[in-house]
Amino acid sequence: SKNLSKSMAKAFMLKLRARASARSGIHCHEFAWIKGTLSTLLLEDFVGASFGAMFFALTQEVWDISARLQLWSIAVLTLLSFSLGFILIYLSRRRLQISVKLEHKASLRALEIYLVSLATALMFVLVLQTAHTPILIFKQAVLIALPAIISAATADLLFF
Repeated sequence: SKNLSKSMAKAFMLKLRARASARSGIHCHEFAWIKGTLSTLLLEDFVGASFGAMFFALTQEVWDISARLQLWSIAVLTLLSFSLGFILIYLSRRRLQISVKLEHKASLRALEIYLVSLATALMFVLVLQTAHTPILIFKQAVLIALPAIISAATADLLFF
């Protein structure tokens, strides 16, 4: 009981600090890679991307569509995925702060979330063994990364 109230008080103080930080525009944990170590932010990105990828990695339609994708389709899907991630992150940051550096920060964060989403999608394809050639593995990962980045960017909005 005493430990529970101490941990609740500690959590409340952390929440207050996070709110004050959000109001001031200072975000210590804006990027997972700044300190060169794994951070909880990277884990949050992975959980968000996994939630988006897991439902699509198991469908026959995704396997069929990815087998028919042309190179230009892969490029467009990559651009679309990154753009959607950027837009979601930019709009979620814009509601808290308006800054000259906002586009730069949102671009870096979108790149980070896209790479985590692509790696997560690739992990699902490899673990579930839904493709057997390197090009088909890559095609499936790019296709699954689209819902994964939307989910990861939404998780970023919730945790930001």
